[in-house]
Amino acid sequence: MFFGRVHRFIPRVVTCIFALASIAACNPASQSSASPKQDNPLSSKPRLAKNLIRVEFDHRIKPVTHVASGALYGVVEHIPEDLQQLVTPLQPSTYLQPALAGKDAQQPYGNAVAVAERLTNVSDAKVTIRLADVLPGWPYEWTNWQQWQSKVMQVINSRQHSNSNNYYGYEIWNEPDVTWQAKNGQFNRDVWLKTYQLLKQHDPQQAIIGPSFAVYEQQKMREFLLFCKQYNCLPDVISWHQLQGVESVATNVANYRATEKELGIAAKRLSINEYSHDTHEYEGAPGVSVPFIAKFERHGVESANISWWFPALPGRLGSLLTANNQKNGGWWLYKWYGDMQGDMVKTVPPDDNSDGLDAFANIDLLNNSASIVLGGNFTGTASVNISGLPQAFGDTILVKTEHVVWDSKESPVNQTITDSVKTYDIEQGEIKLDVVVENALWGYRLQLTPQKNTNLHNVRS
Repeated sequence: MFFGRVHRFIPRVVTCIFALASIAACNPASQSSASPKQDNPLSSKPRLAKNLIRVEFDHRIKPVTHVASGALYGVVEHIPEDLQQLVTPLQPSTYLQPALAGKDAQQPYGNAVAVAERLTNVSDAKVTIRLADVLPGWPYEWTNWQQWQSKVMQVINSRQHSNSNNYYGYEIWNEPDVTWQAKNGQFNRDVWLKTYQLLKQHDPQQAIIGPSFAVYEQQKMREFLLFCKQYNCLPDVISWHQLQGVESVATNVANYRATEKELGIAAKRLSINEYSHDTHEYEGAPGVSVPFIAKFERHGVESANISWWFPALPGRLGSLLTANNQKNGGWWLYKWYGDMQGDMVKTVPPDDNSDGLDAFANIDLLNNSASIVLGGNFTGTASVNISGLPQAFGDTILVKTEHVVWDSKESPVNQTITDSVKTYDIEQGEIKLDVVVENALWGYRLQLTPQKNTNLHNVRS
């Protein structure tokens, strides 16, 4: 259940009533010094019985598009300064930015058009324009349709006259289930429908994104879809937020697809345009991020953005950088993700409806390489069963195992750590190996390369 919302960028006193979050999640100062003291700080429940990951390299599910590498307010006008070094290696898919920024807008930084122009020559990322951020306050301070229409037209004109075309689309509103006040009228009729028609009239080539609910609830989604179907205003991209943890991702997607089918609506693109662990101090931690990425890739989400819970500290790529714009452990996890090319392949976790051990993987047939990234709310020995290795890989394969540490968002990490480089015999396209997961907040990568393609020192296993 969603209880409250920390207002981003603009520091203010808030009443923190996140039942599942620690006090640190409401206090940026305490977050910056938070450091886990135990191997598995995420849960006291043992995960050791659920330790098997299956990776099927002959079951390619989609081309690599780095679905989950986006971020909310991840880039602003001047931060991070070095986009080539900090953004390009992550191969981000999308960034979600305020439509306007500055005086009389909700956010002082991060104007979508300015960010799109910054990204043009350094990244293929597309920018989502969050229209609701043209209004100040939290919840948003709605005045009337005329004022809203004027601001939306200002945004449309700015986008159309910009020097870039790397836009994902317009998100009409942000979390209407939380931020739209009944005294302002009926949201679907008075805001969604009229804004949809305005956008289709004046900028018809741009996608429309919504409803961007704070929490996925079947009945609310069904009512929204029914209204949109009746009045011909279905979004091009369906979106909601996953801020209560990863456990319900698979169920929510399946429920949405079933509802869509029941109502006779053609399959829509999906965007989880904000995602985070329910304890926000863990946002961006490698071990927390792996199950999110794995499930978004597995269940056909098109784009997903790491959320952002740091008032007054924008431009951190969704908590992947410290306050001083240094790389933390999360940056390296998403760098591994950015390194992936070719096709994503099927991975099977012990429990797809948990935050436990999970993995995502790719195979690059052009370059004869593959990789697996694993992590989750788990410590112990993870057994990785690999099948479907192509004949081109030969009879033996070199596996490099490495990990990245994470103590807090404010802990810089200069590099990943190599654990082993071993050669394995391939038998009928299969190998089995173990990975020792020391900390539930860390991430682990296996790089697979045909032995004949590398000069790395190796030890036969």
